Amino acid sequence: MASVLFVCTGNVCRSPFAERLLAALAPHVRVTSRGTHALVGSAMDADMAAELQARGGDAAGFVSRSLAPVDLEADLVLAMETAHLDVIRDEQPAALLRSGLLGHADSLAGLAQDGPLTVRDVRSWSRTSRTADGAIADPYRRGRRVAGRSATAIEEMVRPLAAALSRPEDVA
Repeated sequence: MASVLFVCTGNVCRSPFAERLLAALAPHVRVTSRGTHALVGSAMDADMAAELQARGGDAAGFVSRSLAPVDLEADLVLAMETAHLDVIRDEQPAALLRSGLLGHADSLAGLAQDGPLTVRDVRSWSRTSRTADGAIADPYRRGRRVAGRSATAIEEMVRPLAAALSRPEDVA
């Protein structure tokens, strides 16, 4: 897995938090984020940026961007809600073979017991990772406590994912 895309609604809270946290944990992976209804050009939400900094990430320089079909060519696409998967399906149906909800990423990471995640692992996982119980709540403008809960939920999925992704020596 050389590239990961996170998708949320405004691309100012959940997906940029996940992007920047995974980038800090797995600097050898190309990580991006986009929004289905992005607040284009906006910085990361201040509460989520504070949560990110507390967890070792950095929101500096982040700007919100809209999801485009070319973005969906990532090796792994992780959405925050099933509505985002619906947009992915509408934009590029084949991308669903590489897509699922971030809230189910722990089961994906569990597939990497014998080595880094493979395309085959992602395809198998994607078929079972689209249920609403894998949604990450949107903290937008809901205060620091809600941002903290969303950040914790994201971190619980991103940390094992980072460990499961290929390391530089695996992609050489």
